[in-house]
Amino acid sequence: MQPDQRYLHVEKLLDESQLLQIWKLIQSADFQDGTATATDFAKSVKKNQQIRAEDNFQAQQAGNIILQAMSQHPQVQTAIMPKMVLPPLISKYTESMNYGMHVDSPLMGSQYTIRTDVGMTLFLSHPDTYQGGELEVLTEAGEKRFKLPAGDAVIYPTTKLHRVLPVTAGVRMAAVTWMQCAVRNPELRDMLYSFNQATQSVGHKGMKEEHLALQQVYANLVRMWAEI
Repeated sequence: MQPDQRYLHVEKLLDESQLLQIWKLIQSADFQDGTATATDFAKSVKKNQQIRAEDNFQAQQAGNIILQAMSQHPQVQTAIMPKMVLPPLISKYTESMNYGMHVDSPLMGSQYTIRTDVGMTLFLSHPDTYQGGELEVLTEAGEKRFKLPAGDAVIYPTTKLHRVLPVTAGVRMAAVTWMQCAVRNPELRDMLYSFNQATQSVGHKGMKEEHLALQQVYANLVRMWAEI
């Protein structure tokens, strides 16, 4: 069964050494009020702290680790097809902090502007070190909650309402970013991802001619649907 790329759980986006590097960087960073980057209604429901790559050298270094991991992760590249990615920001939730129900801005960026097709939350804290703090997305099938192992990420459509539930104990650390996809339509991205997976399966079975033919079709579909 193929994973649903609309709510994609990316396992081990960061390994233990990368997590350690990021934790060393952010431990000495100066966190600011998270409402500084919120807009409109979100300002009134956002209660957290954050550091942005644009404002902080440690956050920039941490963001570079995350961006490199994303660029090298085959599942992210084939399922999401990111064209542009915003510099990640590091968010911190201590006891009683939360981010109420909101929708992400359709356009974001200070150094450059992207259309936010999908958002990503990368969990930096181990789930047993804090209570509460689940990311909740209102999906077509109802509420879907995510509280993943440290180093795992979830990528979700920005068109959906979502929130971070209150942290009742401990500290929740996460990195968040947004992406503009080369193929804008999520249903087409889902089709391409499934087609690519089937193509790879044929290749692993040693069916060279069939594999080559499917690669050609996949490449031509991307050319047809991609926006560059």
